Amino acid sequence: MGNAARLCLAGLLLGSVGAASAGTVTTVRDTNAADLANALTTGGAGGITITGETLSGHSNIDVASSGVFSTSGTNNYGLKGSGIVISNGDAVGDGTSGPVIPSFSYEYGAFVTAAQTSLLNQVASAPQGWHDATEFDVTFTAGPNTTHVFFNTVFASAEYPQYVGSFIDGFGLFLNGTNIAFAGGKPVNIDNPGMVNTDFPLLGAVDGNAFQTTPLQGVLIENGSAVITYGGDVTPGSTNTLTFILADANDDQLDTAAFIQGLGNAPPPLGTPEPSTWVMLGLGFAGMAWMGRRRQTRQQLTA
Repeated sequence: MGNAARLCLAGLLLGSVGAASAGTVTTVRDTNAADLANALTTGGAGGITITGETLSGHSNIDVASSGVFSTSGTNNYGLKGSGIVISNGDAVGDGTSGPVIPSFSYEYGAFVTAAQTSLLNQVASAPQGWHDATEFDVTFTAGPNTTHVFFNTVFASAEYPQYVGSFIDGFGLFLNGTNIAFAGGKPVNIDNPGMVNTDFPLLGAVDGNAFQTTPLQGVLIENGSAVITYGGDVTPGSTNTLTFILADANDDQLDTAAFIQGLGNAPPPLGTPEPSTWVMLGLGFAGMAWMGRRRQTRQQLTA
């Protein structure tokens, strides 16, 4: 059975699970770098001018590793407005409201470049290599009064909590070559102590049920919020680069995604998470068999 078919099967098994949330996050496939740049700055405070953008990602007939999201009402992540999603799998599936699907995964089987490896090794450890990276690069000019840039980000992963310490998918935000994405003083990856489990207690780890919005069950929380603001210093009038990069560590299985929005010279407003109403009822025999195959593959890799 192909990857797309497995995802379709999982969706059929879980499509009706859980009560509807008061709000939704909807992601549409988009592989156009200019579209992503526009969506990234929508809702931002201004003070910057984007002069160039490039996207290095992956796509297939009905999936892509990048997309543009929009929100309606209040969602459990606390996201407001719109922005972009980058993923090592299917950004549309990863970035759209729905019940938790453990082992949610799409694989492209792509290796990363030496330059990407150099960046990703600053975010997490992957002794068996990085796979399925999505990288979005932006060049911008700071305004005459702009001394800082900010943006909001949500980091979520299907690797957490089963594969903490083994398959450490990570995410980096490099401003002029320096990573500025840290939560609790540590890089953004599935080993960060701020990760919580929105599929708790089924998969153990820290209970994060109140933050469940999309199928990815691991979410990074800082100061009670899934939406974390990152920022860095720039010189007024200067030309700068931003690199957003995310990849699979050690193999190409299990999706990890980042939502990014509000790039500008002031912190975008944060949303307020609401109590989750999702109820996990199970995957069914076919879904459990698929999960079992994935666990066996992972055990072979870590043996």
